Amino acid sequence: MTQIQGLIVGYSTEGEVKGCHVVCHGEAVGSVKQATATTDKLLGVSTRVTTNATEHTDVVRSGLAVVTYGGTIKRGDPLTTDAQGRAVKATSGNIILGFAEEDGETDEVGSVFLMPGISAA
Repeated sequence: MTQIQGLIVGYSTEGEVKGCHVVCHGEAVGSVKQATATTDKLLGVSTRVTTNATEHTDVVRSGLAVVTYGGTIKRGDPLTTDAQGRAVKATSGNIILGFAEEDGETDEVGSVFLMPGISAA
């Protein structure tokens, strides 16, 4: 599992954010929440510490980040999120977080090269 962090930013949280999970913009300016849909505006990955509502969480915004997988992942797969904030393989039209750096299975911790975008149709 590779982690070479670039930019890490602190945000206030809206609801629980589990450690090493995908986050997206919250409703309030300067806030994040755990991502739950492939259409969320994905922001990055939370650090290893789980935070509760109204606490602050650190989010890895660039570089290589440790993330929890939500399915079978192969190196190079474009990643998005599942309903639990885990990284899963993106399909056409999904918002992507980045690309898998290593193979893994459901609930294993792997690595993602953060490169947000939209999966080609």
